Amino acid sequence: MLSCSSRRLSIIGCIALWAFSSLPGQAPAWAQDAGSEALQHFAAGHRAQDAGNLDLAAQEYLAVIHLRPEVAEAYASLGLVYNAQGKFAESARALGKAETLKPGLPGVSLYLGIAYEKRRQAGLAVPHLVEAVRLEPANKQAHTWLGRALWDDGRTQAALEQLRKTSLLFPSDPALLLDLGEAYRKAADLGIEHVLTGANGTPLVHQVYGDIYKDEHAWENAIAHYYRALDQDPRWHGAHFGLGEVALRREKLDAAEQEYRHELEANPRSAAALARLAEIAMLEGKPEDALPLFSAAIHLSGYQAANALGLPRPYPAAAEDFTEHAREQFRACLPALEGAPASASRSLALALANARLGNNDASLSAWKDFTSNMPPSNPSDAYARGLGNFDRQDFEAAENDLNTWLKLHPNDLQADYLLARTCRNLSLSTLEQLLTLAPDSYPAHQLLAETYQNAQQNDKALAEYREVENIEPNLPGVHFSVGHLLLKMGQQDQALGELAAELRLNPDHAEANAEMGTILLAQLEPAKAIPYLEKALQAEPDRWSTYRDLGKAYYMQKDFTKAETALRQAVRHDPEGLAHYQLALVYRSLGQKEAANEQFEISRKLKLESLAHAETQMKTMESVSQ
Repeated sequence: MLSCSSRRLSIIGCIALWAFSSLPGQAPAWAQDAGSEALQHFAAGHRAQDAGNLDLAAQEYLAVIHLRPEVAEAYASLGLVYNAQGKFAESARALGKAETLKPGLPGVSLYLGIAYEKRRQAGLAVPHLVEAVRLEPANKQAHTWLGRALWDDGRTQAALEQLRKTSLLFPSDPALLLDLGEAYRKAADLGIEHVLTGANGTPLVHQVYGDIYKDEHAWENAIAHYYRALDQDPRWHGAHFGLGEVALRREKLDAAEQEYRHELEANPRSAAALARLAEIAMLEGKPEDALPLFSAAIHLSGYQAANALGLPRPYPAAAEDFTEHAREQFRACLPALEGAPASASRSLALALANARLGNNDASLSAWKDFTSNMPPSNPSDAYARGLGNFDRQDFEAAENDLNTWLKLHPNDLQADYLLARTCRNLSLSTLEQLLTLAPDSYPAHQLLAETYQNAQQNDKALAEYREVENIEPNLPGVHFSVGHLLLKMGQQDQALGELAAELRLNPDHAEANAEMGTILLAQLEPAKAIPYLEKALQAEPDRWSTYRDLGKAYYMQKDFTKAETALRQAVRHDPEGLAHYQLALVYRSLGQKEAANEQFEISRKLKLESLAHAETQMKTMESVSQ
């Protein structure tokens, strides 16, 4: 989250000064006939605001409004004070009145948009923030808040465009690159969720899961899903290729070759499979066999072949890190490749071999030779252009093409999946740019912390978050991240300290309040837990697990009526039956035996279903290993 207090107070001062000095040597127009009392209250409000006494400032501005209700500057100053106090509903009302009375006052559109955004009314925030950007095109906060509001309003593409524009306008701010990279990652996650939901029951679901597990190096899980895709459709494109990728990464060359050939049986136009067969020939010390395979792959799609090989660079980075034995095989192929006649296949083979050996200059030189020999393509539609640009690793162009295609073909799940993969690669490239440009900045440490956290390397993640705390101790969110990790690591007392620090900076942080309440509940202090859990639900009313904790806390306090109300919300999303069980205890305490037995039975069935699902997963894994 942004820290706006200093900017906010400076704008309040700007408005107040403008109100006092419309022309040099003159009082403002509204003050000339206001009488001394209103002017004195306005001056007192300005002094109180400068001193940080916002309660007194608000009182003085209200006094001005009482005396002169037509004065826009008084409403603007009052609204900005409310904004600084976190009173966003009151801020929105006051700023809205100021904007009605006198459009264009400095800061009003920006902080009216912020107030609506803080109140989770992104649709109302967007037009005000658009106006703020128009009025102050060099104001970084206006651009940043607009990107956030567009995202929260569900306008993902527009939000990404705004965030990209902001990072270009302010290239010296590494935090903007972090925001953009994380936005691309979230867009990729949303795209994957959309595909999985829409493709339920089809091989595409298992293809997606297989690809995810492959990228995470969870080989057995990836294999299981690729096989399930083939069970549903033996000629499904991509599953055999995925199995080949897993076998190749594990240096099982015979198995990999077999899978790539199966892929070609299902999809004879797979340039990617041919390129991998050529690479296997090189790994077997047969460069003379590799060149014809490269030539055939290039004939189908040179850039698809190159992208499958991780050229000109792999995504994710270091995905093609092979053993020393493999590198020796590539090294042994170099003389034969260098002596072969000039051709696109020779250039591609040399680019590959040198890339695997870490000879970056030689690889780049061969890559330039390869691309100079590629004939211009003439894609038939936006999807084909997007696919071609994805293979060229021009991910921004691919994103635009695929969005154009999906506007006309909104149910094309394959295009949705390719767009999600594109956004993932845009995220990776953006975050890599951050690490290159500002490796010692707090956003760089925050990125590394999140990367380690996603990889379940909690100790390393915690160390990086501590670096962020040292550099930017008042950064909203960082104390929560540390507290959350400490809680996962079983260090409840230390976690409480970090969560409390977060709540001092941001009292309405839903997750911090929820986790504070959860810890206190676990420590058998329900009376202390309840206010935090209630505040978490005020900020995010759809936190089902928090309703469950709140119901349990009320139950422990023997406030069974409130416990029932909270648990009635929790059971709306209760896959493991925990909330139903807690509700049953409440009914039993109320003497409602029949209602209690009904909830106990629902809880029992949900637990059995959860167990059955786990057993099905285990059987799938066992069948794969067999």
